[in-house]
Amino acid sequence: MLGIPNKDRSVFKVFELNNLGRMFMITRNVEDYLEVILDLQDKKGYIKAKDIAEKLEVSRPSVSEMIKKLSEDKYIQYQKYGGIIITSKGMRLGREIKKRHSLLVEFLKIIGVGEENAQKDACKLEHDISPETIDCLIKFVEYLNLSTEERRKEIEK
Repeated sequence: MLGIPNKDRSVFKVFELNNLGRMFMITRNVEDYLEVILDLQDKKGYIKAKDIAEKLEVSRPSVSEMIKKLSEDKYIQYQKYGGIIITSKGMRLGREIKKRHSLLVEFLKIIGVGEENAQKDACKLEHDISPETIDCLIKFVEYLNLSTEERRKEIEK
C-alpha cells in the first residue's frame, strides 16, 4: 500500500496494486465495508450481506456490488448465496482502519468531545488523515496516557 497525496484536497489516499499489477485507490466505501465486515466477523463469527446492508444502511444491491468488487480485489472470499470470509489481506486493511478509528475516537475524547460525536467524527476523519498525522497522534495519545512520573522521564530523554 502506498500513501499518495491527493492534490485536490491535500490529504493522503491509500493506493494498492491489484491482482493485475495495476494501481487502484482504496476508496472510503471500501474502507467502510471492510470495517463493518471485520466488526461483524468479530461480533457474530460470520458475515452475511443482509447484516452489512443493515449496519451501513444501504441497499442489498449496493452490498452485492461491493461484495463482488471486494472479492475480485481479494479482500474477501464469497460464494453466491453463501457466507463471506474475510481474507488475510482484508483483515490487515480492516485492522488498520479500525486502529485509525479507535485512535481518533480516543484523541477526540481527550480533547473533550463526547463519545457519540467522537464516534461520528472519527468515521469522517479516518479516511482522509495522512500516515504522518496518524503516527504523531499515536505518540501524543500514548504520551498523555503515561503517568506524571513516566512523562517526566520521557521529557528528560
